Amino acid sequence: MRIETNIHSEILALDTTVSVILPQEKQPYSGDGKLKVLWLLHGGSGDHTAWLRMSAAERYANEYGIALVTPGGLQSCFTDMEHGGRFHSYLTEELPPLLRHLFPRLSAAREDNYISGYSNGGYGCLKAGLARPDLYGAIGAFSAGDKSDVPFVNDGSLRSRDRIQLFGEGSLKGTDNDLQHLGRRALAGGFPLPRVYHACGSLDPWLDLNLIVRDFFDGLEGNPYDYRYHQPEGMAHTWDFWDLELLRFFDYLGLEKEPGRYVSGM
Repeated sequence: MRIETNIHSEILALDTTVSVILPQEKQPYSGDGKLKVLWLLHGGSGDHTAWLRMSAAERYANEYGIALVTPGGLQSCFTDMEHGGRFHSYLTEELPPLLRHLFPRLSAAREDNYISGYSNGGYGCLKAGLARPDLYGAIGAFSAGDKSDVPFVNDGSLRSRDRIQLFGEGSLKGTDNDLQHLGRRALAGGFPLPRVYHACGSLDPWLDLNLIVRDFFDGLEGNPYDYRYHQPEGMAHTWDFWDLELLRFFDYLGLEKEPGRYVSGM
C-alpha cells in the first residue's frame, strides 16, 4: 500500500511530500503489532519517488513485511545546509514523530528503525545514523563517500558554488559534516551504536571515497559498529547495484520473507 503524504514542515518552512509504503496483507489488519521501518534516502538527482520508481523496494516491503518511508531532500545530501533548508533536522527531528502520529503502526523503537540510501543519500544516511545513534538500529549505505574527504576548492565553478551552498567554505574535518568525527563521537558517548552495512561497486567512479570510509570503520578496535563492507566486481553507480544491495542489507539485518504476505500479481 503506497501513500503519498503531503505535509508542511515547520523546520523547512515549506510543503513536502513523503511516500509511505505499508506492507499489504491478505488478511484484514487486526490492529496488533508494530511495523519495522526502513527510511530510504535518494541521491543528488533523485526525489522521494526514486527508490519506488527505479527499484523493487515496494515489492520487497510487501514480501518482508516492513514499512518504507521515502522523504525528499532535494540536493541537500540530507544535511542542514549552510545556505538552504535544514534537511538533517527535518529528517531526524520533525518527520519521525509526525509520521508515527499519522501512521500508528510505525514502530518508534530504535531497534525497529533502519536508515539507508544511495550516493548522496548514502552519505546522508551515515550522517543521520552516526549523529543520532538513538534513532536507528542499523545503517545501509550504498556508494557512500564522506563529503569531508573531498578537498574544497573555491574556483568559481558550479561544483564549488554547490559545495558552498551545502556546507560553506573551508574544511569539513572535525565538523558535524565529517562522518569520522561523528563516528568517534558516538563511540565516545557510550550509547548503543547502529550496525553499519556499506557497499560500493568496483567500477564506481567514487570508489576511492568509499574506501576511506571502509578503512575508518575497519580501523576501529573490536568492530563496535558490526561493520560489513561489500565490493562486488563489475558493478557501478547504478540502480542495478543499489537494488541488489538493498536485499543484501535485508539479509545483513536478519530479515526474512514472511509467508502469507500479499504480493501483486500472485
